[in-house]
Amino acid sequence: MKEASKIYTYTAQRISYLSTVCALMFIMIAELGLIIFLIAKFIQNDFIKFGLIVALVALFLNVGTRLLAPLWTTHRLSETSLQLHYGLEFKAKIPRNAIISARQVCERVALPQARFEAKKERIFAAFSDQGQVLLELDQSYPFRVGLFGSSKPAHLLLINVDNRDEFLTDLDLQSASTKQPGSSSKKRNLYAWESLQHAVAPASLGNVKVDSYSNPAIRTERLTRHYKGFVAVDDLNLAVRAGEIYGFLGSNGAGKTTTMKMLVGLLKPDAGRAWIAGHDVWAESLAAKSAFGYVADHTMLYDRLTGREFLDFLAQLRGMPEQEAGKHIEQLLGMLELRDRADTVCGTYSFGMKRKLVIAGALIHESQTLILDEPLNGLDPLSAHHLKDLFMELASNGTTIFLSTHDLATAESLCHRVGIIHKGHLLVEGSASELRQLVGAPGLAEAFLSLTAEEMEVPV
Repeated sequence: MKEASKIYTYTAQRISYLSTVCALMFIMIAELGLIIFLIAKFIQNDFIKFGLIVALVALFLNVGTRLLAPLWTTHRLSETSLQLHYGLEFKAKIPRNAIISARQVCERVALPQARFEAKKERIFAAFSDQGQVLLELDQSYPFRVGLFGSSKPAHLLLINVDNRDEFLTDLDLQSASTKQPGSSSKKRNLYAWESLQHAVAPASLGNVKVDSYSNPAIRTERLTRHYKGFVAVDDLNLAVRAGEIYGFLGSNGAGKTTTMKMLVGLLKPDAGRAWIAGHDVWAESLAAKSAFGYVADHTMLYDRLTGREFLDFLAQLRGMPEQEAGKHIEQLLGMLELRDRADTVCGTYSFGMKRKLVIAGALIHESQTLILDEPLNGLDPLSAHHLKDLFMELASNGTTIFLSTHDLATAESLCHRVGIIHKGHLLVEGSASELRQLVGAPGLAEAFLSLTAEEMEVPV
């Protein structure tokens, strides 16, 4: 008897992609017709003529099939296995008990083509950046990518599904979330996210106790700060994992900036402690400050220095070797599209350019922890898009990013977890999907409004 299974497809961008492919194939058909006409006209040998035409038609059909194949992506989940099918290039059957974690991600897709990424030991079989799920296996297994590819060992698989929340629910990895990846693979720890360690009911919206994790990149314990009788941050407990993008959300005056200033040592808490990369922010201030890069909510530059001089100054403060600093500065100027104005003084920069220069300053020493207060504020859409891609790349390589933003759509697509702070209290934290499910909201924006509204109704 055949085992019952549930089918998961991916159709989110099928129409737009099909339109693009059809336009491309129309051009290819026109070019193919022209080439066949030239062959028929100028080649006299019928055997050679026929062979060339057959080869060209076969090449066209091969390219067309490969372009269209990702449109028919179908995955099957049964009680014992997960069968993945991505176009013609990737098929695999995985035992369910081999999957130890699954989480939502959002990575840029340049080409919708399955590929093996040796550095990450990962199979990339994603059609677009929507509906992505990263699966982690208990060990590396051999997978074949491509019609004629050889088997490659991988323990990570990136796929797309339309109903991502339903897929993760049906996958049901609650019991598997306590499994730990093998200690022999350092890279594996960058992707092995533990599932949410606590549940918060809408009726209980007080400060949430955060379970401690082994060696979190950022940790606070009962962090508190008052301003002339006003409590800006009240008894805040946070634990941010290494390699995680954590979105810190809240209305104006909720306590986001005050929290960040305490984390970086600009404000001393009235009570509680904070650690960066295991270093106490106040007891080990030099070690803690050397471990992070910081972007403040207000841009602060030396207006008489050029952009290049400003970055060189920061590199010297960080004790970077001159040659290494110069190479890294050039990379950052190019990455953030500042090279054309690098040798003009900062006082002539627009707000967006100043913002990008400050971000470059935070990245100059390649810190493993970034604390960013509204990093996308003032950037044009293209620059913001490039910066989000950069954040995802940094996180995939182990950098922890703790950022505040008012752009809830960005938080939903970019952050692995978000925490909502309101009137100095951490109301709730978890993935965007978990917060939506918590209040039955269609999106993170609606969940945010619902949670903060409910908090306002709680008697003081």
